[in-house]
Amino acid sequence: MKLPKLFQDGCVLQQGEGTKIWGFGEPGMQVSVCIQEQQIFGKISHSGRFELELPRLLPGGPYALTIQEETKGNAQVYQVFVGDVFVCAGQSNMELPMRRVAVRYPEEFENGGCEGVHIYKVMENPEFQQTLQEHREAAWHTCGKEYLEEASAMSYFLGKYLYEKRRVPIGILNLSLGGTPAEAWISREGLKDYPELLETAIKYEDEELRTKIVEKYEKDIWEWHKNLEIQEASTTAGKQGVIQIPGCLKEQGLPGFCGVICLSRTFQMPEGAEEETGLLRFGTLVDSDKVFINGVLVGETGYRYPPRRYPIPKGVLKTGENHIAIRLVCQEGDGRITSGKNHDLVLEQGKKILLDGQWKYEIKATLDPAPIQEFLNRKPACLFQGMVAPCIPYSVKGVVWYQGESNDRHPEQYESLLQSLILDWRKHWKQKSLPFVIVQLPNCGIDIAPGEAWPLIRRAQSKAVRLPDVAVTVNLDIGEDNDLHPLNKKEAARRAGLALEYLVYGKKISYQGPKVKTAFWDEESRKLVLKFVTGDGGELKVLEGETPAGFEVDTGAGVFQKAEARIEKDKVFLDYGERQEIRRVRYAWSCTPGRKLLCNQAGLLAEPFELEISGETRRRKYENVI
Repeated sequence: MKLPKLFQDGCVLQQGEGTKIWGFGEPGMQVSVCIQEQQIFGKISHSGRFELELPRLLPGGPYALTIQEETKGNAQVYQVFVGDVFVCAGQSNMELPMRRVAVRYPEEFENGGCEGVHIYKVMENPEFQQTLQEHREAAWHTCGKEYLEEASAMSYFLGKYLYEKRRVPIGILNLSLGGTPAEAWISREGLKDYPELLETAIKYEDEELRTKIVEKYEKDIWEWHKNLEIQEASTTAGKQGVIQIPGCLKEQGLPGFCGVICLSRTFQMPEGAEEETGLLRFGTLVDSDKVFINGVLVGETGYRYPPRRYPIPKGVLKTGENHIAIRLVCQEGDGRITSGKNHDLVLEQGKKILLDGQWKYEIKATLDPAPIQEFLNRKPACLFQGMVAPCIPYSVKGVVWYQGESNDRHPEQYESLLQSLILDWRKHWKQKSLPFVIVQLPNCGIDIAPGEAWPLIRRAQSKAVRLPDVAVTVNLDIGEDNDLHPLNKKEAARRAGLALEYLVYGKKISYQGPKVKTAFWDEESRKLVLKFVTGDGGELKVLEGETPAGFEVDTGAGVFQKAEARIEKDKVFLDYGERQEIRRVRYAWSCTPGRKLLCNQAGLLAEPFELEISGETRRRKYENVI
């Protein structure tokens, strides 16, 4: 007899009534569960599974959870906590560990984390042929000093926020994996209205097919890198020139370049540099790099997303002239030293040696683009079957979902997919009103699909509130225009926490920003007016500046033009120049809408929107209710 990994030492059980406990054993055996002086009995079914409900658990812990086979007398005892449990799910921005944001939140590490937060991290496990009952690799961790670096930053900050508000143990089931689309997290049953996705799911049941895909890619990418090495070794004097750092290679005479390019320059160090240690900061590079100072390898990164922060040990630097070289491998023709990042050497005493500006370059190898990897863990239903299903029916209070980036190639489908996911999870958890908080995509202008993809994804996320017990947080001010993985996870988690306080705990708080209520023509000012519900009962304001930007109007030609906006209490007056009928209005309809954003007195932002203006409103007769 055994319990799933979910019920091991350090777990958090949901407080209150009907907390589910289940496990596996010999069919027909009697079993008992005992905790907090409560004892319940059951029988292992013919399938080898039992499931019981504890009548009422009180918060606190650790408590002894005893599971016993009545006929054999074998008992298993676990140390568990009782509090509130939430699911944090999504892709890389939900998975991003605390070590990636440590530079922004050093105090969290200095203070040793938060022992009141427990994270159950489920490791990557796509499953193609069956729905698993147990996780292959997963474990509970207390978010103290020992685990803090590996903890999901979003999960940790959400858990800490709730712990400080509720003062009960907080359990987080972290179901996240970078680069994954929504359909990978939905069950086959939930994909019944998507025949093409179901067909794909069935196709990849074939283990031989999956093996061939993996083996072919591994062979092709190995050969690509081997050819790079051979060509690089035989190149004595490749094409040379000067390049500006930071910048994109395609904008500096190297469009579509794939291969190896070596970047180099010199810099000066003062007397006694041999005793100096430091930190090389170089933002993000596309795609992979090795960095040498005075011939010594000081750091390397294998892909484009992590920030380059390489420690320089004592003895590497020297008095006078020093040499830095970067071996940059560009795989897809979009080589880049990302702008807006730090490019410097920070010495132990705090002095900075700036490294931006002109660098020399030499082309060491040139090839066709590298083979494109087909990620099997992104196929429909595979992550539901291997990672989500074994969590069900663990008793939880709500879900926070941070995902959408990997659906930006087909944004038109995301509205339906997201709502299907919510309904699918509610059905499997047998909680028709399971609260969902959607973390809307923040501002970002790099490594994403072009055009209106992200505004469309954000609109799809906003429309999820058509389902009951769903909230959407707006985060247009806490992303980074030049980074797909913004560091400010604490504020993103706080906003999700506010929404959970409203949805789950029924607190009457301001948890959302302004929303358009009506649009009407104002004869006195001769302007179109948008009236808002501000979300906190106060007046509208602008995050930065005095007047909001980002308002556009369509007067019928299908082309949007900028409209000047003015705030007056809970209204926005739009001046669009020519006195033509407005057919559509939109706001913040951009991947990176800037900082002149509309918000309420609590600092919560208005969500991006695009709305039709009714014919009657265009004829200036009466209000148009949005």
